[in-house]
Amino acid sequence: MLLCITLNITAQEGLHINEVFEGRLLDKEEMRESLIKGESLAPYKLDVLHTIKFSANSKERAKVDALFTKDMDGRISDDESNMEYESHDGFIYYAIVQLTDSKRSRHRYICYQCRDKSDHYDITLAYMEGKASLADLRKTFKKK
Repeated sequence: MLLCITLNITAQEGLHINEVFEGRLLDKEEMRESLIKGESLAPYKLDVLHTIKFSANSKERAKVDALFTKDMDGRISDDESNMEYESHDGFIYYAIVQLTDSKRSRHRYICYQCRDKSDHYDITLAYMEGKASLADLRKTFKKK
């Protein structure tokens, strides 16, 4: 359990969206969180998959969007082969971004999906680490 807590703290280290993962922006009680690591992810060429799902109002959505956008500045390059991005009216609806990380030999990704509901937004944030390329992830996690 201590290993999971340590991994949870360090996995998104240095990312602005870590504020959301840690429950500093939204109450953790209102989030559905999953942290998967190890052999169960081997078929996907991943070592870590950390996701949170939650509902947000317009103000919260804008804050999450801004944090994710700041992290996009740390992407591996402006080359579109290292990211997918879809926005409408100045807000992100879908993104998967490969981050630079000189300290690790693994690839790091952040993902964002926002579904517009009539009175709120359903948001999913994910952090992934492993040997998977963006092409591998495109095959595994198809946008719905």
